[in-house]
Amino acid sequence: MKRTQLEELGRPAAVHPGGGVEYRTVAAADRDAMLSFLAGLSLRTRFLRFFAPASPSPAVLRGMCGGGLTTDALIATDGGAIVGHGMAADSLSPEGCLVSDLGVVVADRWQNHGIGSQILDRLVARAAARGVSVLVMDVLPENKQMLAMIARRWAGAGYRFGGDAVAARVYLPRVAGAKGACGGADLRAA
Repeated sequence: MKRTQLEELGRPAAVHPGGGVEYRTVAAADRDAMLSFLAGLSLRTRFLRFFAPASPSPAVLRGMCGGGLTTDALIATDGGAIVGHGMAADSLSPEGCLVSDLGVVVADRWQNHGIGSQILDRLVARAAARGVSVLVMDVLPENKQMLAMIARRWAGAGYRFGGDAVAARVYLPRVAGAKGACGGADLRAA
């Protein structure tokens, strides 16, 4: 089994039959590999991640390849092929809190092997290092796997049900007890 950068976070490396998985920041040079990865996703997986069965637009693809100043994007690879992707898009809330909107997708045959969890761990650690105080994830109600992952990780997550998605909101532990607008109001009460 190959070691990964995520072992520093105390999680073992994800292993799938055929080898170890490595994690790194995605770059603009990964565009063609990202297109291939996205084309290989089932329609259902694309729908659960992008809320549509089609591949993302060129602008979204640029963001997925780290093309935005406020975007942090990671990939999981096996033998150079992309098997997972995650991104965090940062913005300021009206109250001045740094908020990160997270999204993760894993290739169908690699799902349920811990890759999505490891990508999420890395994104959250990097968001906390940037000073992010709130995580937001929009999830389709039928994406039981992602909703269960959120519930396991963050028992205190707030949820807002509306339109076609569930908005999960998590206050990072270092600011959870803080006073003021960024200090942990529960969305369930909103």
